[in-house]
Amino acid sequence: MGRTPQKEPKEERREKPERSNPSPGTGPPSLDKSNEPFSWEEYLKETSSTAASPSCFRQSRFPPSNDFKAGMKLEAHDPRNNTSICIATVMGMMGTRLRLRLDGSDNTNDFWRLVDSSDIQPIGTCERTGDMLQPPLGFRMNASSWPMFLLRTLTGAEMAPATAFKKEPSMPSQNLFKPGMKLEAVDKKNPYLICPATIGEVKGDEIFVMFDGWRGAFDYWCQFDSRDIFPVGWCSLTRHSIQPPGNFCKYLNLTTRGQQSPAF
Repeated sequence: MGRTPQKEPKEERREKPERSNPSPGTGPPSLDKSNEPFSWEEYLKETSSTAASPSCFRQSRFPPSNDFKAGMKLEAHDPRNNTSICIATVMGMMGTRLRLRLDGSDNTNDFWRLVDSSDIQPIGTCERTGDMLQPPLGFRMNASSWPMFLLRTLTGAEMAPATAFKKEPSMPSQNLFKPGMKLEAVDKKNPYLICPATIGEVKGDEIFVMFDGWRGAFDYWCQFDSRDIFPVGWCSLTRHSIQPPGNFCKYLNLTTRGQQSPAF
């Protein structure tokens, strides 16, 4: 348990496994919980598990407000070349997370950041600090056209206000995670999803995040202070959707016979 799969599975969008309905007459309708939302309280009880303490995470104890709006412009580090700072547009929001697109790129390279991430900053920050805005990796136009593209992009655009950017929380003093602890984690292959997960291994400053019910297909190693992991209940607190475990039916006391396995 806890080892990275040797063969990388085919990446596909995950969907909830189909839930088979109990046969007629097997019980009163009140026992059919198939439409109930995922409950951490019930899940922890059914799995006899313990949630990782909030002190383990580099997340705000009280999540910040999301004051951004779709279409706003900001400066962001290019996730494929973190030394470059580019112009980005807010394409969508979920909870305290932003879906961003670097101007001059396309939707295949959209990425997510928290509103209190140090990777984003107000327009004009580079100019004040003496840095230069760069075209994103894979800029679709000729590099010589970048200055004019930048001018056209920012003219008349709505800039995200400085008040929308929140201070990044300080990191924990040490790695406090233990194997078996439960948490919520971003699925890096489908980064719009946050899912229930378990700490599989701990090695120095790294932890192995195992996604519950998905047979190791989405597991990964990360630093203990990663901004992509959250304490149990974080999604509910920030009104971010949470993807139930792949074996969610099992914990609803429903039969799993005939249930389809997720395609990988």
